[in-house]
Amino acid sequence: MSTALMYSFAQRADARVLDEPLYGYFLARTGADRPDREATLSIWPTTADGALRHMRATEEEESGSRVLFCKHIANHAEGLPWSAFEGHRHVLLFRNPAAVMASYSAHIERPLMRDVGFDHQFRLFEQLSAAGTPPVVVCSDRLQADPSGTLGRLCTALGLEWSPSMMHWTPGPRPEDGPWAPWWYRGVHASSGWEARPTGTHEVPPHLAELHSACQGFYDTLIQHAI
Repeated sequence: MSTALMYSFAQRADARVLDEPLYGYFLARTGADRPDREATLSIWPTTADGALRHMRATEEEESGSRVLFCKHIANHAEGLPWSAFEGHRHVLLFRNPAAVMASYSAHIERPLMRDVGFDHQFRLFEQLSAAGTPPVVVCSDRLQADPSGTLGRLCTALGLEWSPSMMHWTPGPRPEDGPWAPWWYRGVHASSGWEARPTGTHEVPPHLAELHSACQGFYDTLIQHAI
């Protein structure tokens, strides 16, 4: 869902997108085991300075005349100074924990809270809200059920004009894809845009029941603030 949202912004004439510019830094710092680890570390910046340079805005983006959309996984920013993100507008996109368990378990047998990131998203929400700059909170279930309405509300919350071009893209790999795309993006590569569809149900693997329960509490709070 986050990749589809990135593809949406990539269709805007006024936007540039970056796919998880902090991922190489996260892998190098944590030693996390991922099927795409070597492919990512061979290409993506692995130091904090390198990653932040990779996501540096242009003068037009700094002035607000153009948009820079950076797709992140929340825990990729751990260990970086908060000052690195001053001036950014933050959007927290989150999923039903059961869907997250099903998605991750297809690639990682025993994901940790560090992997699914609910605790870090919740801390970001609290920190940003306490600083007087609350993030825009988006629930993927609502985005899936009403894509045009949710995208429109997101644009309004960010002070952007709605662009119908955000609803469609060309199927297949895209130039903005990170090097991990062959492992994770098969579904979105088969798509050509958003279409409203009901939320599915997901069975939580028994060995992830404890992690699912821990994530549910964070989800129950975030959903109260979703647009």
